Amino acid sequence: MHSTFSSKLLLTCSLLIAGSVFAQQSATEQPAQASTQSGYGGEKTFGGASGVSRELEKTDENRDSVFQPEALQRTFEPYFAWKKGLHENHGLKIGLNMLLLYQYASEEVGEEEESDTSGGIYRFQGSWTAFKSGANGSGKIEWRLESRSNIGGDFSPQEFGGQLTAAANTGFPYGNNFDADFGVLNWTQLLNNGRTGYAIGRLAFDAYMDSFVIQSPYEGFLNRSFVLNPTLATTGVGALGAVIKGHVTDNFWLGAQIYDGNAANGEFDFDTFEQHEWLKSAEIGWTPAFSRRGTDRIQLTYWEKDTRREAGISAGSGWALSGSYQLTEALLPFIRAGHSDGGAGVAAESALSLGVRYAPWKERTWSLGVGWAEPSEETHGSGIEDEYVVETSYKMQLTKNFSLTPDVQLVFDPAKSPEEDRVWVVGLRGILTL
Repeated sequence: MHSTFSSKLLLTCSLLIAGSVFAQQSATEQPAQASTQSGYGGEKTFGGASGVSRELEKTDENRDSVFQPEALQRTFEPYFAWKKGLHENHGLKIGLNMLLLYQYASEEVGEEEESDTSGGIYRFQGSWTAFKSGANGSGKIEWRLESRSNIGGDFSPQEFGGQLTAAANTGFPYGNNFDADFGVLNWTQLLNNGRTGYAIGRLAFDAYMDSFVIQSPYEGFLNRSFVLNPTLATTGVGALGAVIKGHVTDNFWLGAQIYDGNAANGEFDFDTFEQHEWLKSAEIGWTPAFSRRGTDRIQLTYWEKDTRREAGISAGSGWALSGSYQLTEALLPFIRAGHSDGGAGVAAESALSLGVRYAPWKERTWSLGVGWAEPSEETHGSGIEDEYVVETSYKMQLTKNFSLTPDVQLVFDPAKSPEEDRVWVVGLRGILTL
């Protein structure tokens, strides 16, 4: 099995490197900076696509849309002008987001034999820049007040996917039912003209650990194979911790981070922190140019997680590899891979996925991914088959602040449904950003 994984990894790395060589000849600059609704673009940020600062900028883009009703735009103009004033006069950025998902599966789960599920993510997030030190750096407070829940039925989409599969969870971001809680509340400091930064406080670990351009729930994918490497150990949505990263040259960066390994979703307290059981990682990354680090990058992460004594979960360690490259303004291919010893409650011992994000029109984005995972025997038990998944989605920006995304997933040999050779999951997602 490990030799099979190594050969798959070698093949896909070769394809990525070949694509990178071609891209260096055809695409030397990032796409032009998008215009904004509240003036949130253009600032250096710390953290990946699922971080607060990056999500605020991404959701504030003045996007092209299928429909552009003038009456609706006039209605919201005062609101976005007010947000722009808060930013320019007080250094305050805010965003209100609602993400809703409905999914239907070809297999029923649970005692009630449910075949569909729905859930929502509701966020009020923002940042306040307390000070700026010229072009060299800035200090800010970031927060994300968040609630996640199912909408009717017994299972959220994440729980529903966990009833079907071991590693290829079909609704991964939409779960972890909890009431409104500060999943993020931290101090973020940028230094050296944004080339070095650190954050300390309550953090979203996925914004920094193996951070990736398609990792945000606002992107096209729902399956964990593409959203969050299934070989990575995780902790709660919001964990006390610290992270530091810095570019040692224009092309290479180093990073390290540590989190409370027992953090619980929706529980902002210090009880678990005092157990001194940690999730730790170190990373090294490469980009062809500092200005292109958001999309054109390869990074390697090594992680360890301590034994969780009260939870009865063993220690574990592993590595994760992620790479992406903006071949053209419309086309971005990616690869993700990882291997672990199977401990720390991970979903998979080995995993590999690759795919593309294609946006030939600014108001539409097509995503396609193919993934493979070897479920962890320590977590799920022995005798579980490898899982394979194909996912595709088509995001349509209907208005500047509302999108619809049909999504189709096909999971082969779903581990939690051994009587089925394959399971189809189709879904529809709506995202409102204000």
